[in-house]
This record gives sequence, structure tokens and C-alpha cells, in this order.
Amino acid sequence: MAGLKYYERTKLLIELIEKKKTGGPSDLARNIGVPKRMVYLIIDHLRLSLGKDISYSKDKKVTFLSKILPRVKDYFTDTVINLIIN
Repeated sequence: MAGLKYYERTKLLIELIEKKKTGGPSDLARNIGVPKRMVYLIIDHLRLSLGKDISYSKDKKVTFLSKILPRVKDYFTDTVINLIIN
């Protein structure tokens, strides 16, 4: 079940990043229901698994991807499902 919660929170994080509605790290942690440190861990995981740059703009107070990722959800879904099954 822990894997499923991680998947759901990461999926929500991706959606918020794509919509550019993340706010600051504390806001983001509150919105997805995890400690602030977990937000950084999830973002690091996404950086490594996707090979994309994920940055934070202090001026706009938003986390963003270097490019919009149309295939992120499919790739991430496949990765998490494989982790849960195996």
C-alpha cells in the first residue's frame, strides 16, 4: 500500500507541476500531504527517472519542468507498476 500512496502523491505532484500550480515547497508539501523533505525526494526521483530538469522559480513561486512531458504519466505509471508487482 505504501507504493500506491507514493504513486498517487507523485502523480498529483506531476499534475501540479504541469499546471504550474505548485507554490513554494511548503505549500506543495501541504497540498500533497507529505513532509517538505519528501517533496524534495520525490522531485529528485523524478529528475533521475525522467532525465528532465525540474526547477523552482522564486519570483513566480512555482516548480516547473524544462519541457512539458506528454509521456511522463505513462513512463511513471509503468515504472511504479513494475515496482509494485516485483
